[in-house]
Amino acid sequence: MCVCMRVVPPEMSLSHDEYTVVVDNPILMSCEVTGIPAPQVTWTTQGADVADVKDAATFHVLANGALRIDHVTTDDAGMYECVATNVAGNATMPVTLNVQGIFTLYIHLTV
Repeated sequence: MCVCMRVVPPEMSLSHDEYTVVVDNPILMSCEVTGIPAPQVTWTTQGADVADVKDAATFHVLANGALRIDHVTTDDAGMYECVATNVAGNATMPVTLNVQGIFTLYIHLTV
């Protein structure tokens, strides 16, 4: 008797590959993944797990695979990668985060 389990490698649906946010605002970067069994989703930046290199109080990988950054700084700009893994394989999706700063222009007029 064979107890067989169907396995399907992770597959990603590309929702966004680039996000732009203004500094000090939150951002939610999605990562929609399917697979059997349900893949585990992690996010990396510069080759390292976000959980290891970013502030855990600000960066959160949600149950649906999305990455939430509560207060974006200019240092958060750059390339990220959503990585989905299960026993059947893995899949990756690169995502670019652009961060726009807020600038105040002061003009001094003399008469």
